[in-house]
Amino acid sequence: MMVKIPLLGTIAAGQPIEAIENKELIAVPKSKIPRSSEVYALRVVGNSMVDENIHDGDVILVKKQETAENGQKVVALIGNYEATLKKYYRERGYIRLQPANKNMEPIILRNGRDFAIQGIVLDVIRDINVSDTEIEVNETKPVDKMIPSKPYFEADNILIYNEDILKITAIPNNSIDLIVTSPPYNVDIHYNSHSDNLTYAEYLEFTRKWIKKCFDLTKSTGRFLLNIPLDKNKGGQQSVGADITKIAKDIGWKYHSTIIWNEGNISRRTAWGSYMSASAPYVIAPVELILVLYKDNWKKIGGSRKNDITKKEFMDWTNGVWTFNGQSKKGAGGHPAPFPIELPRRCIKLFSFVGDIVLDPFLGSGSTLIASYLHGRKGIGVEIDKKYCDIAIDRLRQEAKIGQGNLLK
Repeated sequence: MMVKIPLLGTIAAGQPIEAIENKELIAVPKSKIPRSSEVYALRVVGNSMVDENIHDGDVILVKKQETAENGQKVVALIGNYEATLKKYYRERGYIRLQPANKNMEPIILRNGRDFAIQGIVLDVIRDINVSDTEIEVNETKPVDKMIPSKPYFEADNILIYNEDILKITAIPNNSIDLIVTSPPYNVDIHYNSHSDNLTYAEYLEFTRKWIKKCFDLTKSTGRFLLNIPLDKNKGGQQSVGADITKIAKDIGWKYHSTIIWNEGNISRRTAWGSYMSASAPYVIAPVELILVLYKDNWKKIGGSRKNDITKKEFMDWTNGVWTFNGQSKKGAGGHPAPFPIELPRRCIKLFSFVGDIVLDPFLGSGSTLIASYLHGRKGIGVEIDKKYCDIAIDRLRQEAKIGQGNLLK
């Protein structure tokens, strides 16, 4: 006798990826379903569980439950949106999600990481083919999240993707040497496609998600240069720099140092608090932070090992206070929150080798890719707004003189 259970989509038996809901029903023998249990099916992508005889293309039957014993195969949710299939082990002070493939490393989850068990594996159906199985499709949604997208622009070691950094699949995990970015500051700047005006709790949750995505994309020797505000007073005083630093460390990034960017633009002040009174004055520092983080190992041992930094640059930039002006909107094609090329230029020359892969997950007007190209790095930019992708492309052509013989755009 056959019964129908939901085939909820795809699960990674490799690095975590987002589960995809296709809302199909699949017929399986009733004998495989425990009584009084909620069971669903997932199709496996990847080969990290081959030693448990679970292969790419197989379908697993999963009993929905929130607990597991050591050694059980579980469907785990990491960070509220990334699902993975691994063997579960609770160790002292951390959880280990162990692949059943000697060529792959475990996922280590320290205390404080968002993690939930969504079920345990009951059985495996070998490389199930839709044409050979009773399937009832209630609603079909495209599965383009699983198909690596083509770049919006490609030329001379530069790639631009017009996508959401949280959803992009075209960039392999463990492939990035250096991330340099300045994310939305959540100070009600009006971008072309979205409003930068979340509640502070929503902003921190969004921050946690994209920083986790960046962690997955970065090599073990990768570095993360994150330009963020020290604090903010719109909507109440918030210690933005301290809060984001804690989020990054909880995810697994290791802290190295903080560079103070003395932008010197005090003229942008909009609030004094109690002017000329001790009642409730505001203290506003005309500086921003550049957090220097790394994944596993600070010392870089791979890559070209070719440096292009001068002695003067090295001596000046290893002083943790950098003083240079910000970027005007006009000079950045009208982007509402540009940052100057000087910032990624210093980060790239000081913290990466020639030929390294540099990612900016919030490309904006393209400053990071311009600096990457001019200094012999491979640059990848991700930008959700098509208008700003076009601004970045125009700046690459005008300011970096990027070759135009092999453009896809």
